[in-house]
Amino acid sequence: MKKILLILFCTVSIADAQKTGALQLQFSNFLGDEPLVLNEKKYMNAAGNEFNVSLFQYFISNIQLTGKDGSVYIYTQEKSYFLIRESNKESQSIKLSDIPVGKYSSISFTIGIDSVRSASDISARKGCLDIAGDAKDMYWAWNSGYIFVKMEGTSPQATTENKLFMYHIGLFGGMGNKKTLNNIRTTTIGFGKKALQIKDSKKLSQLSIKTDALKLLNGETNIDMARNPAVMASPFSAKIAENYKDMFSLIELK
Repeated sequence: MKKILLILFCTVSIADAQKTGALQLQFSNFLGDEPLVLNEKKYMNAAGNEFNVSLFQYFISNIQLTGKDGSVYIYTQEKSYFLIRESNKESQSIKLSDIPVGKYSSISFTIGIDSVRSASDISARKGCLDIAGDAKDMYWAWNSGYIFVKMEGTSPQATTENKLFMYHIGLFGGMGNKKTLNNIRTTTIGFGKKALQIKDSKKLSQLSIKTDALKLLNGETNIDMARNPAVMASPFSAKIAENYKDMFSLIELK
């Protein structure tokens, strides 16, 4: 009898341990305290540049959740690549499934694409990583690498033709003897005294994240569009990467 009860107890415990739920991540793009508006609205950065934004988009990947007990859940890497576009509202909402039920204290993710995936065969890069499809405008064919964050617009202070500015930041460290800067950055958003509760599959948990595009321009280095109106693979790109790692913060969780 004791043996039967023990078997039943173990069966129930294993079943409970395998319970999973789903999480909806909502990214809302801001410029400072205001929702980002493409093309029409004028903004000001810390360097005193007036500007508008015509394009803003970025990759996030390698999502991890840290439990209240300190355990770390790593989301399935194959499914952990997303391209967020301000011009596409649907891309700003991400559903993650099969997350172990429990309470979580923070979320971490990579801004950009990790070196392993960047260097993998093209056949292994589908969906938002398809360089002939969705990722076509987020990939440097000449540099064989993804653009992690892209921001474009105009500013009266920009010293380029038509007053355009563009910040296309990528570089994953390179391969073999062809080393480059490594502008991959990781960010962690803590939930403070609150906890993100992942419930059973019938109840969708929600986490809203603010992406402040102004942090790309204002931070450890304040970007002056008169001096640096166009930045891609130059050493200065690392300073912008250091800025944008702080773009993300918690709005609310449910």
